[in-house]
Amino acid sequence: MIRILSTKLPLKFEVGQEQINETIIKWLKGGGSNAALSEKFERCDAKAETHIVDGFYTIDTISGKRKDVEYFAFKLSHIYYSQAWETEIIYEESASAKSATIHINCSGDITLFDKVPKERSEIIRAFIQDGRVKSDVLPIQSTPISADFGKLDLFEKIVNGKHKLPLPMIFVSRIFDSSGYELNVESLAFLLAGIAYVVIEDTTDFSFNLKQRTEVPIPFNGRLGVFYPNGKIDRMCRAQALWGELDIKIMNDVVKSVTASVDKESPSWEQIHAEKVAADAEKNAALLDDFMGEYDSLESKLEAAKKRIAELTKENTDLRSKNESLQAAFEASGIQDNIISKSPVKEFFIGEQHDLLVTVLKEAAARCGGFDTRQHELINSLLEPNDYIGNGREIEEVVKRVLSSGEQINKRDIAELERVGFKLVADQNHYKFVFRGNERYWFTVSKSPSDRRSGQNNVSDIIKKISVYQ
Repeated sequence: MIRILSTKLPLKFEVGQEQINETIIKWLKGGGSNAALSEKFERCDAKAETHIVDGFYTIDTISGKRKDVEYFAFKLSHIYYSQAWETEIIYEESASAKSATIHINCSGDITLFDKVPKERSEIIRAFIQDGRVKSDVLPIQSTPISADFGKLDLFEKIVNGKHKLPLPMIFVSRIFDSSGYELNVESLAFLLAGIAYVVIEDTTDFSFNLKQRTEVPIPFNGRLGVFYPNGKIDRMCRAQALWGELDIKIMNDVVKSVTASVDKESPSWEQIHAEKVAADAEKNAALLDDFMGEYDSLESKLEAAKKRIAELTKENTDLRSKNESLQAAFEASGIQDNIISKSPVKEFFIGEQHDLLVTVLKEAAARCGGFDTRQHELINSLLEPNDYIGNGREIEEVVKRVLSSGEQINKRDIAELERVGFKLVADQNHYKFVFRGNERYWFTVSKSPSDRRSGQNNVSDIIKKISVYQ
C-alpha cells in the first residue's frame, strides 16, 4: 500500500465524538456516490464499532484506549477499477489535547500524482470549514494568510525558529512593482489546507524589513521559501517555466515531507486494529479467569461453564425471537404509522420511542377520569394493540443486578454494563460510565461503596435518567 497523503490536525477543546461524526457525515454526503453510505452511517446507532458495506464502499470504525488516550478510528474503503482507496480518520483525545490524524492511501494505482487529489483531500478541508481545527501561532485555513507589518514580530520569531509550527510554511513574496505572485496562491492554499500554511506578503516592503531582522535569507521579489517544522528551509527562485509548474513542485515536496513526519508519530488503522484485537483477547481472558476463579475444582469449573453457555444460548435465542417479531410489532402499531411521526432523535434501543409513548399513555389512562369519559375510551383503545416491545428492560435489569447490592463491582460486572451500552471512560477514585456514547448521560460509581443503600441510590439515579418505563 502506498500512503500518498497524511496530516495531523489539532482540534478545539469543545470538539468531541459527536462533532467528529457530524463532519464525517457531511463529508460523505458531499461525495456524490457516497450518499447512500453516509445515510447508513448516519442512521447507525453504534458508530463507535461498526461495519457498513454499500456497493464498492465500506466503512469500518473502532474505538478504545491507548495508554491515557481515548481514540476513535474511522476508515472508508473504496474500490475504483484496479485501485483501492482508503481514507483513515483517527480521532485522539487526552486530558491535554485533541487531534484528528488523516491518512489517504491508494494501492493498485498506476498513475502518477503530480498534485494533491482535490476530491480525496476534501475531508481535511471539511474539518477546517466546520470550525473544528484549533489554530496556534498561525490559523489553519483554506485561504492564504496575509503577512503585513503588524505581524512582523511574529514572522521574525517563526523564521528564526523561536515559534515552532506544526505544519510547513510556504512564504510567497510579492513581485516588485506589481500586485501579483509567481504562482496561484489561492489554489495552493485551498489544496494544501491543513497540510501547510500559505503565507503571502502584503506589500513588497515586508520581506525587505523581515530580512533585516532574521538570521536566514528571506525570499523577495516573487521568490518563495518553504520553512519546515524540523528546521529545513527550501528557497525556490521565481518560476522560469510554464505557469503552474512551480505550484506542482511545491505541493509534491510538502506532501512528501508531511507524510514522512506524520507516519512516525501518529497511529495508523492497522496499529489500532491490532491493539484492539489484542486488548479484547486479554480482557476476555481476564474475565474468564475471574469467572473460573470463583470455583475450586475442575469439575465445578466445567459445570459453571456449561451453565453459563446455556444461559447465553437462551439469551441469544430470546433476542433472535424478539428481533423476528419486532417488525410485526411495529406494523401493528397505529402510533407509529397513523398517529405520530417518529422523532429524528436516535434511539438507544430498537422500539425506545414506541415504549415511551406506551408509558405516557398508561400514565394518562390512570388519571384521565372514569370509564364514561372520551379520554378513557380513546387511550385504552390505543393501548390495547400497542403493548411494550420491551427491548430496554434488560438494561434496567443489568443495572439493578450489578449495582443494587452496594458491593464493589468487578471486571465481570463492568463487562455486563458495557454489554448493554455503558462505556467505562475513567476509573480513578470512581468509575465513570457514559451511556450509548452520549455525554449527556454519564454516571459515577464509587470504587468502595458504603452500603446497600448507596447501591440502590445509584440504581435509582441511573434508571431515572435513561428509562422510558417510568
